[in-house]
Amino acid sequence: MQIPDYHKLREYSLPDLKVLAGEIRKHILESTHLQGGHVASNLGVVEITLGLAHVFDLDKDVVIFDTSHQSYTFKMLTGRSDDLPSIRTLGGLSGFSDPVESEFDRHYCGHAGTGLSLAYGEAMAKKLKNDSGRVIVVVGDGALTNGVSYEGLNNIGASGLPIVIVLNDNEHSISKNVGAMAAYLAKLRSSNAYRSVKTFITNTLRKAGAHGLEETLEKAKLALKEAFQLDTFFEKLGIVYLGPFDGNDMASVLVGLRIAQSFDKPTVVHLLTKKGSGYEPAEKSPVAFHSAGPFEIMSGEISLDQSRNFTNAFGEKMVESADSYPIVAITAAMTDGTGLSKFSEKYPERFLDVGIAEEHAVITASALAANGFIPVVAVYSTFLQRSYDQLIHDVALAKRHVIFALDRAGLVPADGPTHQGLWDIAYALHVPNSRIYAPYDEMTLRLSLDQALEGDGPCFVRYPKGSMPELSLSSSGEYIHTGYGTDFTLIAYGPLVAEALKALDILKATGLKGQLFGVYQVKPIPQVLIKNVQGSSRIYVLEEGIRDYGAAALWRSLGYKVVSIGVNDPFVPAGSRSELLHLTMLDGEGIAKRICRHEYSQSTLAFNSKLTDLFLENKPTVSANKKKRDQF
Repeated sequence: MQIPDYHKLREYSLPDLKVLAGEIRKHILESTHLQGGHVASNLGVVEITLGLAHVFDLDKDVVIFDTSHQSYTFKMLTGRSDDLPSIRTLGGLSGFSDPVESEFDRHYCGHAGTGLSLAYGEAMAKKLKNDSGRVIVVVGDGALTNGVSYEGLNNIGASGLPIVIVLNDNEHSISKNVGAMAAYLAKLRSSNAYRSVKTFITNTLRKAGAHGLEETLEKAKLALKEAFQLDTFFEKLGIVYLGPFDGNDMASVLVGLRIAQSFDKPTVVHLLTKKGSGYEPAEKSPVAFHSAGPFEIMSGEISLDQSRNFTNAFGEKMVESADSYPIVAITAAMTDGTGLSKFSEKYPERFLDVGIAEEHAVITASALAANGFIPVVAVYSTFLQRSYDQLIHDVALAKRHVIFALDRAGLVPADGPTHQGLWDIAYALHVPNSRIYAPYDEMTLRLSLDQALEGDGPCFVRYPKGSMPELSLSSSGEYIHTGYGTDFTLIAYGPLVAEALKALDILKATGLKGQLFGVYQVKPIPQVLIKNVQGSSRIYVLEEGIRDYGAAALWRSLGYKVVSIGVNDPFVPAGSRSELLHLTMLDGEGIAKRICRHEYSQSTLAFNSKLTDLFLENKPTVSANKKKRDQF
């Protein structure tokens, strides 16, 4: 579908923009239904994005999307509409802003709450360079549950710079928004001001007709500019507040943005939108369509992976354990995503959704632990990175018993470099007195949680998104052991144990007969494992994390000379899990190649014809978007 670029939108009439909004929604659905995507949030901001392109000058104005998974329409208007069907696939468009992909994507914006600070920095840069143009930042109401947002607002208000904050208020982040700010925005939504402006715009535009839009907008600015300077939270920070406007009504969006454009100081345009707007299945199920899997457009039926996965198993284990332990479950705006829905229903008084506020979640957990509870903080691995200071200062220093359940650890499909969970083992190792678990199947997930509940201090249990391997190997209780010989020893953590088994078979055919220890406890290393690997001629440590700084570093700290098999470049693009394992050479074939090449380089392996395939250059090729960097 041919979508016009932003240059042409300046000339569009109101009816033209409304028609284009429908075409864009259709293109979003057609482009995402095969692989899935952030459908609901993008359908909700179509009119807002069209309004930005119509009112502002994108050649000199900077547009930033906080948590930029809502930027699909913006990508389309800035020359990427033909590539939209490739979004979130290997070599295709990123599901978020990507500066490598386009000059219009100024920053990586994968985590909520960064947009306002980026906007302040961009505005300061313009001031220092005497550049013309404005800075516009689109912020979801969910981002206002994040503390960094308030730090940005504080400086924006004090600066007096002409930053336009477009508040996309759909009452959701991933889950339904919570907290005092959500209640405050709800009050503004139900205010007389909203009803009055809606009536004014509807009546005035109806009288003026489509051809009188520009004149009507000028009159609206004069009539509403002063009226909307209410005594709001934003006004107290020095930021003009305008709204609320209907963010899915094209005329209302244009009025709000034009009024904001007339101010020469910080301005908030409060736009009320409906997540999934224009597509009934997404309107009815905004959480399911937040980051949907493949779906059927006509019925809205989402293809669900019916296989057993770590998230489901974690949720069930939490419910089972709550009768025996004083558990308090804490999440950051992702009740469903972390598998805590059943726990929240059965134990609502022991469940806290703190919004997109991971630092706050960790500090809260510390205080709960000080009072005899066992807090379980369930977040995605990529988001706990934001709380490193709190892990050290508020949990480790005080020796608080807090459990961190890290979903989406390791390689994360579809979401690209901002969401990879490849750092958690490395930074958790540095947390004093920490215990770290990387279960490889359901049994070891349950064992990990049991040991974490019985333990003390900070405990980390990390597991990937996706189905759980079913391993039939017998276990000693602390690890599984198998192999064909002792030419080398492979220590594997987490679900990569299943890939390591494939690697053993591949290597056996070349004459390399090694042994495998599959382990779920990263730190401390089980003493029986240390005893059994002593004397091994060559030890390889395999983990789904950054190479050299995770479990391999722990073994080296004990004096072992190990070879690390991990991810070389942690900024991994989007793709399916199998594609990413292959790309990073962490699938069975890739592991075998890495071991084989190292053994040969150490002159411990005589070259023979069976090694030919393993020595052939196999760097995975990516049919990448022409503007994307070769990251590997």
